Amino acid sequence: MGQTQTGLLILAIIVVLGGIAYTIQTIEERKRARKLLIMSLKSQIRNSLNIYQGLPDVFMTAELHEFISRFIISKMTRLLSIADTEDTRRSLSNFKEKANNRDITLQHPEGSMSIYQDEGQVHHALGQLKEITRWLAELSKSNQISEFSFNELGWQTKDFYDRVSCDVEILDAIDTQKVHGEKAAFHKFSIALKSLNNLNQSEALDSQIFAIHRHMEILKNAVIEQEQEAAEARDKLDEEEKDKM
Repeated sequence: MGQTQTGLLILAIIVVLGGIAYTIQTIEERKRARKLLIMSLKSQIRNSLNIYQGLPDVFMTAELHEFISRFIISKMTRLLSIADTEDTRRSLSNFKEKANNRDITLQHPEGSMSIYQDEGQVHHALGQLKEITRWLAELSKSNQISEFSFNELGWQTKDFYDRVSCDVEILDAIDTQKVHGEKAAFHKFSIALKSLNNLNQSEALDSQIFAIHRHMEILKNAVIEQEQEAAEARDKLDEEEKDKM
């Protein structure tokens, strides 16, 4: 074999080995990309499921329910197209069933002046609403939500955040009544009522506002009665003082 043929043979071997190395590298890169995509999809599904399951029914509007459930289903379907597993199929089926059966009522607890009964619950709810607002902002940055939907859903979550914040004022008024009495509490309830009225554009808060109005009437009557009793006590004391003179 001449030098030329030997050189060509070596070059051919180098080319073949280079092609094999490139093919192996390409396969490894595709595996890594597939693994990263699967991890990303699972993370997005997990985060969105936490948002969906953590959002209380009283704040789950039809628009929020439609967007979040559609987002979760699309990510699960995408995951199935890449890694078709029994667990993913079962998770998708279970979620679809839960989403179809979730009752969207937005009903305020009947007869209650506040949504929650203690400040711990209030701050937990505020944290949940902050989380969904942050989640929507992240989707907007990555162009996974339309500008219209982002603005609409963002407005709803901000409205809910403001509404839950009113619970802080209401619970403070309740505590004030326990410690300082009806007259001091009446003023506090008035402040909370004004805040709620400003949020009641759709009249969805009528039940809550009515409950506070009714309680304030009770407080008002109690204050009037207390003032009458105090006036009668003063009159009686004055009469006793006159009798002594």
